[in-house]
Amino acid sequence: MSTPEDRSAFAERLRLQLQARYRELSVSVDAPRFALRLAGSGVDATLPLSALWSAVEREPARTSTLIADFVRAAEGRLQPQPGSAFSPARVLWCVRSRQYLEELSRSAELLRRDVAGDLVAFVAETLPGSIMRGIPRVEWEQRGHDDAEVSAAADRNTAARFASVAQRVRAADRVPADGWQYAGDALFAGSALLVPDVLHALVEKAEGDVLLGVPDRALLLAVPAAAPGAERFQRRVQQAFRDAMTPVSRDVLVTDGESIRLHGRPARRRRTPLMAWLQD
Repeated sequence: MSTPEDRSAFAERLRLQLQARYRELSVSVDAPRFALRLAGSGVDATLPLSALWSAVEREPARTSTLIADFVRAAEGRLQPQPGSAFSPARVLWCVRSRQYLEELSRSAELLRRDVAGDLVAFVAETLPGSIMRGIPRVEWEQRGHDDAEVSAAADRNTAARFASVAQRVRAADRVPADGWQYAGDALFAGSALLVPDVLHALVEKAEGDVLLGVPDRALLLAVPAAAPGAERFQRRVQQAFRDAMTPVSRDVLVTDGESIRLHGRPARRRRTPLMAWLQD
């Protein structure tokens, strides 16, 4: 027979998993209801645990699978509630290529900021799980906000999201031989380029300029410009771009901690006609 302590420990296990997956939400245990409550900007959801608990008791060997399925299924319950509309708490800078934006039907309605090379940042809304969307200006104008307010909110939220990256760089006892690789954000890895503290930390640790690459939306690469690995960095970025599930850019950028500029692009190969002799 299960005890109240067993149920409490079970609920806490689920709370920790959901909190790790949905960091932007507050996850708490509702003990009287044997449920979890997830709250955040535009989100207030209660997830009952009784059905999951019963399933685990029936099939204890499938506990891990049942919990994983429950955590994934929760995403559908965590979308902003109707009427919550635009919220500055959910905006973030999202970095993509110019080509990506050109393919969006409403790209002209987005608040944008040039980064360097072919990279552009635009204001997006973060949603629970691996979901984001670009926000057209009309949504915040209807709520009485202007571009300056939204841009400032995106700056704050992006800085908060990547604060730990700068801390880890500064705390490292050495610079890795191949530089740094950040793959801790499935959608917004390149957004770290919009955080001055991240750029400052990289340049301070490198004691000079740093080369940067965003070959995939979930991957940010960096290496000191004076390091031996810098010579191979262009090829490394290009290979990562080719292998990427969600490619962004093959450009290599460089920062001095204050600004970012284009450093180089892979040379385009000249195509040789397969049967050039036919043209003679």
